[in-house]
Amino acid sequence: MNNVKDLKELKRALIKTANKLKDRGLVSEGVNKGSISLRVAEDQFLISPSKLDYAELTEENLNLMKLDGSFVAQPSPVSRDSYFHLAIYKNYPHLRAVIHTHSKYATALCLANRPLPFITMGMKFHCGGAVEIAPYAPPNSEECTRLILEHLKDKKAVLLQNHGLVCVGESLAGCYETAEFVEALSESYIHALLLGDVKEIHEGRGDYK
Repeated sequence: MNNVKDLKELKRALIKTANKLKDRGLVSEGVNKGSISLRVAEDQFLISPSKLDYAELTEENLNLMKLDGSFVAQPSPVSRDSYFHLAIYKNYPHLRAVIHTHSKYATALCLANRPLPFITMGMKFHCGGAVEIAPYAPPNSEECTRLILEHLKDKKAVLLQNHGLVCVGESLAGCYETAEFVEALSESYIHALLLGDVKEIHEGRGDYK
């Protein structure tokens, strides 16, 4: 981020992506929608506030947070998710975006405590492999943050038991694509389970296990 103009453009990009998540049905209506953030400098990131629907986001009400936990700008209530976003950016300097959703089918897997196994080769590109499920911990607790980092590793997505989905990316567009891909594949996987056995494939070779 070089100047105020750059920051305005990044804010617009975050708001546009947040509304795309809403329009595509990847977040629930109202304020319990999850969270979205975008790194704007090595030690700073924009993040959606708490208690606001994505349709209400503006350039003026996004919070701007530093990796030391302080705020450059805090015009709105702080999302409790802020601290796991912070931990991800601190531990993965190459990442630029984090999206947390409670999307319908991914959350269904979370409620059933089921990971999303490696069942299509597209998962290699969009998710970095199979999507693990982190054991339950109270949302936004230090333990929850630790488990997210432990199960994310070099992947682009992790499911949180009895909670929702966390996706990361080296770009905001890539992070959004992962969230959309995981939700669509979760729906297909759940439908396939109703029909019978679902065959997993080897991540390295691309043939059946």
